[in-house]
Amino acid sequence: MKNRKGQALIVIVIIMAVVMAIFVNALTTELHSHSLSETEIYQREQALYLAEIGVNRMIFNINGGDTYNDGDYITGTVTGIGSYKSIYHTPDDSGYGGSAYIESIGTVGQFSRKIFASIQAGGGNRDAFKYCLYTTQGGSDGISSDSYFTNNIYGDAYRYNSFSTSSVPHPDPNYYNKNYAEKYIVKTGNNPTYRIKNKDLGKVLYIHTTKPNATLTVSFVNIYDESYNLSIITDAKNVKFTKMGPANGDDTNWYGAENSKDNNLVYPILVHLGTGTATFKFDETYDGGTTLYLHGFLYTKGGIDTEYISNWFYGDSYGVIDGEVIEENPAGKLGGPYGDTRINYVTDYYNNPPPHFIVPGENTELIPGGFREEY
Repeated sequence: MKNRKGQALIVIVIIMAVVMAIFVNALTTELHSHSLSETEIYQREQALYLAEIGVNRMIFNINGGDTYNDGDYITGTVTGIGSYKSIYHTPDDSGYGGSAYIESIGTVGQFSRKIFASIQAGGGNRDAFKYCLYTTQGGSDGISSDSYFTNNIYGDAYRYNSFSTSSVPHPDPNYYNKNYAEKYIVKTGNNPTYRIKNKDLGKVLYIHTTKPNATLTVSFVNIYDESYNLSIITDAKNVKFTKMGPANGDDTNWYGAENSKDNNLVYPILVHLGTGTATFKFDETYDGGTTLYLHGFLYTKGGIDTEYISNWFYGDSYGVIDGEVIEENPAGKLGGPYGDTRINYVTDYYNNPPPHFIVPGENTELIPGGFREEY
C-alpha cells in the first residue's frame, strides 16, 4: 500500500513539474515576444525619424545652393541608430502640387519607414498674391478712371501695388509646357488664328507659335456657351482674344480649367509667356450690352490690354475679372479706352496660390501637410 502511495506521489510531482515547465516556457515566450514587439515598435519609430532627417537634410542642401536632378539621392547615418536615403523626384506626382518631392527611407535594424514629402517655393515675400493687380512697375495700369478695384479680403491697400519691384511671381516652366497641357497646338505665320472649338472647353491648351514675334488671335466665334472652363498657355509674343461672346447676347463667364495631367488642379485662365501684350478685345457684335466675367488668375510676361470699341455705348456693359492679374512688363491699358474694367479680389491667392508659381528669392520649404508616410 505504501508503495502505491509513493508511486502516486511521484506521478503527481511529475505532472506538477510538467505543468510548471509549460507555464515557465509560456511566460518566457510571452516575455520574449513582448520584448521583440517593443523592439520592433522602437525601431520603426526611429526609422521614421531617420526618414524625416533625410528630408530635412536634402531641403537644407537645396537652400544652401545644391541642385538635384530627377533620381539624384543622398545618404547618411546616425551613429548607433541607423541610416537614411533621400531621393529627389521631379516633376511632383505625389498629389500635393509642389515643384518636386523627396522620397526618404529610414532604416533601423531590419525595419524601414518611408516618407514622401512635397516641396515648393515658400517663405519670402508672397504678398504679391494679395493684390487685385501686381506688376513690376506698380500702379493701376489704366487710363483715366477706367480701372476699378475691389479687395474685400485684404482691403484697399492691396488693390494694386503702388511701388515698383524687380520681380514678380511667375509660372514654373516644368509644368507650364506642352507636356503638361491637355492639348498642344502649333500655329505658323506672323499672324495666325486659332478658333476655340467646343471640344476644347474644359481643357488646358498650349498654343505654340513658330514665329518669335507672332501675334496670335484666339477667336471664340463658334462658342455659344454662356459659361465655360478653359485655360490657355501660349508663348506667342502677342495674343488677342476676340469674339468672346456668346453671339446670343448673354453675359459670358470664363473659368480656369482642371488639368487632368496634373492632379486636376485648376490652372489660371491665361498664362502668357510672350513678352508683348495679351489683349481682350470687346466686340459689340458679340458683347454689345453684355458683360464678360473672367473668374480666375491671369499672368503675362508682358502686359494686358482691354480693348473696347469706340462706339461702346451700352450702359453698364464692361469687363470683370474676379481674381488676380500679374503683369511682368505692363505696356497696355488694363482699363482700356471707351469702357470700364473691374477687378474684384474674391479668391485668397496668398493662401491658395495658383499651381506651380515661383516667387523669386524664396527658399524651398515643405508644403504644410504635404507629405505622407508608409510602413
